[in-house]
Amino acid sequence: MAKRVLFPLVLVLAVVSMVAPGCSEPEFDLTPIELVPQRASMIADVQVSQILEDPGLKETFAGVEKEPGQPQTFDEAMQQMVEETGVDLRDIDRILVFGDITALEQTDYVGLIAEGDFSEEQLISDIEQKTGEKFTTGEYKGYKLYQEGFEEYSIVFLSEKMLIAGTTKAIEDAIDVSKGIRDKASGVLIDTYNQLGNPLVKAVIELPEEAWAALDEEPAMGDFPLSMEAFADIDILGLAFNKEAETITIEITPHFLSTDSAQDARDTISGAISIFRGTLDVPELKDLLGKLEVRLSDSWLTIIFEITQSEIEQLMETFQSDFMDGFE
Repeated sequence: MAKRVLFPLVLVLAVVSMVAPGCSEPEFDLTPIELVPQRASMIADVQVSQILEDPGLKETFAGVEKEPGQPQTFDEAMQQMVEETGVDLRDIDRILVFGDITALEQTDYVGLIAEGDFSEEQLISDIEQKTGEKFTTGEYKGYKLYQEGFEEYSIVFLSEKMLIAGTTKAIEDAIDVSKGIRDKASGVLIDTYNQLGNPLVKAVIELPEEAWAALDEEPAMGDFPLSMEAFADIDILGLAFNKEAETITIEITPHFLSTDSAQDARDTISGAISIFRGTLDVPELKDLLGKLEVRLSDSWLTIIFEITQSEIEQLMETFQSDFMDGFE
């Protein structure tokens, strides 16, 4: 049982690690987003190489307190991961994950599309060695499937630059999309995905109807002047994170079922910001709230928040000082 639980996790980790030339598949000219099937209700896109190349990441890691025996630098941590799992995230360009989360208790439909330069034989050999299990092989629409013992999870190499790992059904659907015999993801989900641009990380999620109902019934939270009822008509939620130099940008982009609902939500958020800025006693928080930008475009509401590394450090010092004063 433990093997069956651990195997998919090791499989996904190994998929995003082994990068080397050697696969002889024909050229594949579709992008990851063009392979996502219509059934997907969640898409997440991570620019792995750009994140790991950010010098701020190494500085942040170096500043974190560590226990004896733990890697002291970012490079040491990466090397330890390679030695223990064979995974080297520094070799990955991009990962796109898609899945069907309409049934929250189920995880039987998820795919991970990785871009890099993949060695088919090396990758498969490493996964088998680390899991202690052997792949069986199958075929689907001209592609070779490497499947684990229960055939629930598979890997397929679309080319030497791209592969998909995940549940077999999700992989087969993506192959069908690539051949034009199954519809690719479209509609508001993809429109929201495109609106988020090209940040380091972005995700779009289709909210299930029960989530709407829960928000509709949620009262205002005590003295917090933001009624959740204003957000009950959200059907798609978009999130994005980006970093340029010292500036971190967080973007939240919900899509509403109507323009009127989006307008009501904007008015609610703008009112809450004004109330908070008028009542807060911490100047640093007031300044940060003043940087919140709320935009409305058709049925999309976009909330943009920017903060610099120095502002984060200053805010942490302020809270730490206030916390210590409370004990004097």
